[in-house]
Amino acid sequence: MASNYSKNLYDDYEKAQLKLDAILLELCNIKKEHRKELNKITKEFKKEISSLNDTIIDLNKKLDDANKLIEKLKNDNDRLKNQNNKNSSNSSKPSSTDSFKPKRTGANLYNYRIKTGRKPGGQFGHKGSHLSKKKVEKLIKDNKIEVRTIEHIIKGNSKKENTIKYKIGINIKPYVEKHIFKYDENVKETLPTEFYTDVTYDNSVKALSIELGSYNVISYDRLSDFFNVITNGVLNISNGTLVNFLSEFSNKTKLTINSLTNSLLNSKNINTDETNTKFNGNNMYVRNYSTDDIVVYKAHLKKGHKPIIEDNILPQFCGGIMADHDTTIYSYCEKRYECNIHLGRYLEELIQNISNITWAKEMKKFIFELNNARKSLINKGIKSFSNEEITEFYNKYEEIIEIGFKENQLIESSYYKGKADSLLRRLRKYKENHLYFIKDFEVRFDNNISESDLRMFKIKTKISGGFRSINSVNDYMNTLSIIKTSIKRNINPFESIKSIFNNEILFQS
Repeated sequence: MASNYSKNLYDDYEKAQLKLDAILLELCNIKKEHRKELNKITKEFKKEISSLNDTIIDLNKKLDDANKLIEKLKNDNDRLKNQNNKNSSNSSKPSSTDSFKPKRTGANLYNYRIKTGRKPGGQFGHKGSHLSKKKVEKLIKDNKIEVRTIEHIIKGNSKKENTIKYKIGINIKPYVEKHIFKYDENVKETLPTEFYTDVTYDNSVKALSIELGSYNVISYDRLSDFFNVITNGVLNISNGTLVNFLSEFSNKTKLTINSLTNSLLNSKNINTDETNTKFNGNNMYVRNYSTDDIVVYKAHLKKGHKPIIEDNILPQFCGGIMADHDTTIYSYCEKRYECNIHLGRYLEELIQNISNITWAKEMKKFIFELNNARKSLINKGIKSFSNEEITEFYNKYEEIIEIGFKENQLIESSYYKGKADSLLRRLRKYKENHLYFIKDFEVRFDNNISESDLRMFKIKTKISGGFRSINSVNDYMNTLSIIKTSIKRNINPFESIKSIFNNEILFQS
């Protein structure tokens, strides 16, 4: 009985053991499946995480790109708004391009005239301007005008004093000089080259063609027609002949131009600037070298150092030179001065476009007040500020710059912040050049003289479109140098032109 019980118990144990082994095996299989499933899930999860990380990186990149694009678009918007708002008060653009001018149509196309509704001619209440009898009698006394006396008989008391009235007119009458050359074996003179042709033009005709063609910018066709009309068909000058007049005049100016150049080199200070004109449809550049009574023009197809070296004025000059902010000039001369009118325009650009800074307005006000104070001293015969005043001005200048760098941190637009910071750095770097006018009253506050001397080229470009040959360019430079220098010295340019045609050397110091 006990044996059977043990046997049954052992059998039950074996069965239980087998069940346990089966359960353990099943559990092991389940663990394997779970581990396999977990590995699969973990792998998929890691893959998903990696994919999400890639997506996040991609989205962050797209967000960065979007932010950069937004910043770029904001800067472009600021730049375009700034460019659109530029005019002669806040940039170097000429006043003729100001956008607030009325729309140009018809007769107003070039001069921006605004209709006033007033009748043409003199206006009521304005002081009249006319040639007085006193002026005419002085011209007669000075033998500056021919007098043709014409007597009239009118009704009145014969004992009454005669009444004298004047009429001024112009009598244009061509003449011919008949030159007879007699031969003599004992003389050395030969036939002058100007008489190699049987008929040539007198210097009066040549000088008038230069004055009207070069300075008054009358085209060759219209100039030829002008001579034909005023001489009643006697003079029919071809365009080619008019070109030859200009070339001949230019060749005869060379000694005078050399004289002007030497005078420039002996000056204490000179002004220079550069403008563009057209040459066969492309840009070319004209540079002036000016003082109060001299201007010499040079033209080149390119900008930079090479043209300046070819002009050979600045490389020889030992004085001071006033220019706009042209860093090329800083390679020449002992002293360089910055134009403060241009500085005022750049400051005005910031004033008009950045509302949360004050330094630009303060700097502009300060610079122009310095110039007014200088003018006041000059009018009183005082030749300089005191050393204490100059030190105070320099400190004030630096103080405004320091305020500027702090205020610029508040500018939201990176475009305008860049412009404002750039101008401040320039003000600090070129402080001496901007403030030299307060240390030496002979130094100009601005470079307006150069702008004035170059304005003629803008007029010529608008009217004639520019130049078509390099020879005509150089001829025009020489010619305008003579004419403008004459005007600066209150000399009749027509007389200067005639003198040079007569082989005279003008403006010798």
